[in-house]
Amino acid sequence: MKKLASFAMASALVFGLAACSSSNEKTSTSTDKDSITLAVWGSSPSETEGLEKTVESFEKEKNIEVNIEVIQDNFQDALTARFAAKNPPDVFNMEAFAAPKFIKSGVLEDITEDVENQDDFYQPVLDAFKDPDGKLYAVPKDYSTLAMYVNTDMLSKAGYSVEDVPKDWKGLVKFAEELQKKLAKDQAAVIFDATFARNMSSLIASGLNPVTEDNLADFTSSKEAISFLKSIVDGNKEGYLKNPQIDLGMDSAGAAFGLNKAAIMIEGNWVLSALRQDYSDVNYQVMPAPTVNGKEQSMTFTVGYAIAKDTKKKEAAIEFVNYMTGEGQKQWSEISGTFPTRQSIAKEMDIESEDVLKAHIAGASYGTVWSSGINLPVIATAFDNQFIAAINGDKSVDQAMKDAEKEANSEIERQQ
Repeated sequence: MKKLASFAMASALVFGLAACSSSNEKTSTSTDKDSITLAVWGSSPSETEGLEKTVESFEKEKNIEVNIEVIQDNFQDALTARFAAKNPPDVFNMEAFAAPKFIKSGVLEDITEDVENQDDFYQPVLDAFKDPDGKLYAVPKDYSTLAMYVNTDMLSKAGYSVEDVPKDWKGLVKFAEELQKKLAKDQAAVIFDATFARNMSSLIASGLNPVTEDNLADFTSSKEAISFLKSIVDGNKEGYLKNPQIDLGMDSAGAAFGLNKAAIMIEGNWVLSALRQDYSDVNYQVMPAPTVNGKEQSMTFTVGYAIAKDTKKKEAAIEFVNYMTGEGQKQWSEISGTFPTRQSIAKEMDIESEDVLKAHIAGASYGTVWSSGINLPVIATAFDNQFIAAINGDKSVDQAMKDAEKEANSEIERQQ
């Protein structure tokens, strides 16, 4: 395995840098039929270790060298620029939310007939990488879901137990208000993430389809959805719902939770590695994400491996993708701490037997996959821009959502 130097790209310079670097990278790979380039983004130490060790196993078994290129920032921009420069990597990470746009652009290889035993995958995460005709353009390598983490020591000190924590959102908000009065000023009853990526499932559970059948934004047609968003704004204003970075000055939700700065967080299973390694003294339990309007909800995030349509190493690239999402997936999952996307591997690993994972695994059956058409990135950006204005008190939630809808749909119209 050859690991290329990692780098960060500013979006304004990304095209030029990619174009300038193309000749050097071509020299090292285009004349060698037994090597491929793999582009990934910077990740956690455990995921980096998992990737490197699984790639080494692939290289040893298949006798194909993998040149790993780590792109630290603006991954999608960098990837777009590489395609524009006609110098894409052979294989690369593909997030589900970005997949529809890349599929429509025609730059991805159709691998419908090349992927082994597709029925073994959890179908919602596999479907995230298909086009409307059912053709497959990437293979999910792992997935994550949201669940509710409860710091049992903080609860106990405040006079509560896990059984006192409501399982529904409205009840949780009321409980948080009560709990906050018994915590220190630098602690939070509940920490939250205001982005669309974390709240899309709650909006859907509130009767809103934020991405319409016409691939436009709708943030205003459901009073229940507006009410849900207002509960976040009100909770933050009153101090019992806090943002870990802005309100607590922490690097992440996991750090805030691990340092006993937050009693409850709704987070993905990616925090487990840090909780186990860096905050092993924290006692906690994991519950399903709270229901919204009586409906189970969670977000499901998945990343796949895609292959460039113009690759000259298609056979080797397909071998790599099949290995990493097949016989090599167990090794990757065990080291990285991510969930396998193949049901057979999940069963072999017996991941449901671990208490802290049960809620996450259950969420996969009803979670909303973070993918919804080619305009989702535009719609998400507009929501994030405007909802933070509401949280900051610059405008009401009603006005913010009207502005978000207008911003998104205007940009979608402009791009057509």
